[in-house]
Amino acid sequence: MEETEIGGNRGAFPSTLWTLVLQAKTPESPGRREALERLIAAYWKPLYGFVRRKGNSIEASKDLIQGFFSELLAKDFLKYLDRDRGKFRTFLLAALEHYLADEYDRSQAQKRGGGRLALSLDYGEAEEGLGATIAAPADSSFKRDWAVQVMSQAMEAVRTSFQNSGRTAEFEAFRAYLTSTRPDGASYEELARSLGLTVDDVRNRVRATRQRYREAILEIIRSYTDSPEKAQEELQDLLSAFS
Repeated sequence: MEETEIGGNRGAFPSTLWTLVLQAKTPESPGRREALERLIAAYWKPLYGFVRRKGNSIEASKDLIQGFFSELLAKDFLKYLDRDRGKFRTFLLAALEHYLADEYDRSQAQKRGGGRLALSLDYGEAEEGLGATIAAPADSSFKRDWAVQVMSQAMEAVRTSFQNSGRTAEFEAFRAYLTSTRPDGASYEELARSLGLTVDDVRNRVRATRQRYREAILEIIRSYTDSPEKAQEELQDLLSAFS
């Protein structure tokens, strides 16, 4: 990412998923499952990449990820969670490593989904995301995979906002400019001709779209932290993943 300044609203910090999870220390707590399922949606792909880079096959990795999250949902893993002892993704990775060690010690691997809740996860998309990085070290790649997942979620949020306002073609035209100031592809002049706008209009709209993308990234980061300070730490982690 060539652009590293991400702004955001400095108003009151909202109630977050992190806060919900910390409050949901028992299976009977309201909101526990919803919070966990939303966190799974944010983190399962980086964790799947971690398992694959440990040398597990695609099918074995599917089994392990399904089993891990099924147990996370079914058991009281949250009793080990402490907001003062690190980031939630660090907690998840440590829990996954513990689960992998337990699975390795078992005489027979359990079948995917057997006797447990089967989660709907797009493994094909996750494999495409790994690409040539499958041979990279698992530990060092986890943070980058997490950062890519956050950026993908932010991009989808921006796409949805354009779709809702009937400007899908405009989003597709500007998309390459959201992560780079000098992308391959159409120039501002070419975009202006294709969209029926002036070059100044294109420049202003790209600037506004890029700002919305930055804000979307920060909104996602804020939703998984419980203070502006921790959100800033997560943002720095995201940016450092590409340095």
